[in-house]
Amino acid sequence: IAALGKIPLVLISHKHDDHTGGIDKLVGLTGAVVRSVGSGFLRGLGGPLTDGEVIDAAGLRIKVMATPGHTADSLSFIVDDVRGERSDGKGVVLTADTVLGRGTTVIDNEDGSLQDYLESLRRLQGLGNRMVLPGHGPDLADLSAVTAMYLAHREERLDQVRGALRELGDDASARQVVEHVYTDVDQKLWDAAEKSVQAQLEYLRAI
Repeated sequence: IAALGKIPLVLISHKHDDHTGGIDKLVGLTGAVVRSVGSGFLRGLGGPLTDGEVIDAAGLRIKVMATPGHTADSLSFIVDDVRGERSDGKGVVLTADTVLGRGTTVIDNEDGSLQDYLESLRRLQGLGNRMVLPGHGPDLADLSAVTAMYLAHREERLDQVRGALRELGDDASARQVVEHVYTDVDQKLWDAAEKSVQAQLEYLRAI
């Protein structure tokens, strides 16, 4: 941390422990202000983050964008004034777990929402072909292309779930649908897939 120099501000993308577990240690070492959507992760006097807010920090201008779906409190951060090879002058978007560097995003079974998630992907797609800096995995070159891929993948899975319900019955459980649909996925990942299927079932049963 000493090599990073002074850290004036930490922005929390969402509540999951792999993104928040080190907050207090970091604050203890650096005295940084920590801001998030909810009050549980606030440290210092910055206050909660709000959709559309613009933050000037460390020589950067950062716009907060609410992208709920993975969790209810999920945020992305748009940085327009980045220069250099990585952004090609177009700016970057830090997407945390809303768009990953590899694989697809799981919808949290506590407060995630597939309907919100699809809308968040569409909002991100509207930002154009900016560089994506995800919370996990490698950087991606084109936000517009990857969100289009994510949306197509979700629609494909929804079609598969619809087909499973036609065969299994409308009251089929999420686990039954996983075993029917996710035959192309390692069974070690079925527990995570079950969360996404539950979100898909809730989405389909609500429309």
